[in-house]
Amino acid sequence: MSRLLVLVTGTGRSGTSTISGSLHHLGLHVPGPYLGANKSNPKGFYESTWAVDFHKKITKRARVNDFDGQPDALDRVRAAITPEMKGELATWLSEHSDGADQVVVKDPRSVWAQRLWRDAAREAGLEIRYLSMLRHPAEVIGSRATYYASKTDESRRRRYEVCSVGRWVNGSLISERETRGTPRTFVPYTDLLDDWRSVIGRVRDELGLTLNTDLNPDEHHPVDDFVDPNLRRVRVTWDELSVPGELESTAQAVWDELMVLCARGAVDADTQGRLDALADRYRQTYEDAQAIALDATATAVEEGRRRGVKAATQRAARATRDLPLEERPLRDISGRELLQAAGRRLTARVRRR
Repeated sequence: MSRLLVLVTGTGRSGTSTISGSLHHLGLHVPGPYLGANKSNPKGFYESTWAVDFHKKITKRARVNDFDGQPDALDRVRAAITPEMKGELATWLSEHSDGADQVVVKDPRSVWAQRLWRDAAREAGLEIRYLSMLRHPAEVIGSRATYYASKTDESRRRRYEVCSVGRWVNGSLISERETRGTPRTFVPYTDLLDDWRSVIGRVRDELGLTLNTDLNPDEHHPVDDFVDPNLRRVRVTWDELSVPGELESTAQAVWDELMVLCARGAVDADTQGRLDALADRYRQTYEDAQAIALDATATAVEEGRRRGVKAATQRAARATRDLPLEERPLRDISGRELLQAAGRRLTARVRRR
């Protein structure tokens, strides 16, 4: 039997925690320690803190957001990944798959490192499987805005919504493109909540998993208590968001094509071709937005430069403040200090006489 790594991907707030926790209860190994439960996720994230820290180290080095809307963000991440990072990941996988034939790792940030996980898994003696969670972008953004966006500033909230839709589009397109040609499956979040047994049965068959149950509906299983339809607390449509029409249209089209791909066993050349065309369309929309905001960007850069110069000057002044007067640059010496120094020298001369 092959030893497997199931990498759970999908944008944040799309049900990745629910599927990861379900697989845990179904007998697969989810390495801990996990991120703790909170108000936004009361049943827990089932997300390895090590994996989160590892991905954050990569995105910080690449200077991209954890969930970035820039079409070239993936290229920047690839350039930032080092052989040492690959070795670190392979070592961690080897340690946490010892004695486990089926390992599950979940972190939406893995969208930037899916090839890295594949290569590291191979070094650790594991065959990778990809499981992508799908949730309608309006609901994802509505959920994220509920917990993370400003509650009082409507302008900031709208910017957050628009930015988050761009991130959803970019992340979804990258995740689909990066997992082509490998064993993978797509899982709509609402389907999992409505009938987890049917969904898990399909996941089992498409990924070749072994579960601790035959999914008999007449037998109670811990997943029955874990998967709660009430977890879908945010139900939002496009009408409730304020998103530019072109971006909304692109996001909806990406969602529609991903649902087609899901229905066709995760492989369909025509659908993948249309998704590639949508990636080109999104890139053009992004570049147009950059062009419109060019003046604002230039102003922000200049203001940042001035603040940086001022801060650097203040730091330099603080660093030299305790130096002897004769070792300090003249520009860092106040007139009062000069008068005080002259007074001290005059006093010393008088005393010597």
